[in-house]
Amino acid sequence: MTQETWLITGGAGYIGTHVADLFIADGKDVVLLDSLYQGLEPRVNYLRKKHNREIALHVADIRDYTAVENILKSQTFTGIVHTAALKAVGESVEKPDEYKEVNFTATAELLKLAQKHGIKKFLFSSTAAVYGSPDTMEPCKENGPLAPISPYGSTKLDAESKVSEFINTPGNSGTSLRFFNVVGTAAHELLDNSVENLVPIVLGQLNKGEAPVIFGTDYPTTDGTCVRDYVDVRDIAAAHLVAANATGAIPPIINVGTGRGASVREIINLVLDAVNKSDTAVIEAPRRAGDPAFLCANVDLAATAMGFKSKYSLEESIRSLF
Repeated sequence: MTQETWLITGGAGYIGTHVADLFIADGKDVVLLDSLYQGLEPRVNYLRKKHNREIALHVADIRDYTAVENILKSQTFTGIVHTAALKAVGESVEKPDEYKEVNFTATAELLKLAQKHGIKKFLFSSTAAVYGSPDTMEPCKENGPLAPISPYGSTKLDAESKVSEFINTPGNSGTSLRFFNVVGTAAHELLDNSVENLVPIVLGQLNKGEAPVIFGTDYPTTDGTCVRDYVDVRDIAAAHLVAANATGAIPPIINVGTGRGASVREIINLVLDAVNKSDTAVIEAPRRAGDPAFLCANVDLAATAMGFKSKYSLEESIRSLF
């Protein structure tokens, strides 16, 4: 059997490098594409050292279609893992056109290029933001209501439809994986540098000597704070690997989460415990617009269609950061 080679877009990013790490460990070759707008080359250097091999990193914007096509022409690829995206919800409201260009148009163009160059497998990193702000306390199902409330969510949802078109073309395969709240790390060198995610935000506040902030304490949840499904980045990478190795058809859309919810207050308390600052006062602020009380994954489809279940507990994810 010839060795598989996968192109990973956003390959120097938090999720991209975790996927690359697992693919290499599984015996695959990877080629990385990243603009380094949010991706970090030191993460790639860590993987080069860890696996004792050269890992190609092409520094280019996903919208530079000539550069992307030159990469695809340069060798034979088994498939593409497409993690490159802009993902700040607030920023997407300020820059809707740029979010459409990067998240939707560039995905559509990448799919066209994949088809042109005979690449049959495509795995897309999507998001629970496509579900918007559900008014139910039931976990979200893939075929449930979709009502994104930000340009970020809507551009990812539009991109999903293009991916599904590609997957449904005879001979092609793949899926869109909808991630819930990603947390944890496989190594300190691969940490999340996002300013959007709760755990890095709390750690950043503590490092500056500031108190963590909870937005909204009057939600209809056990402790009044928002409940989310926190899934370990190592489980996200594992889901990509299972999808890449699938021999039969898998559903075009699959949730990746734990199926369990944790409240904002629980998360902050876990972080404070981990840094021995459990006596730190927490600031309680009013709700933010658009924050649903409850957003968790129904993970039945991942289990039945791919045999995939997340294995890391929230405590393990938090501990991995220290």
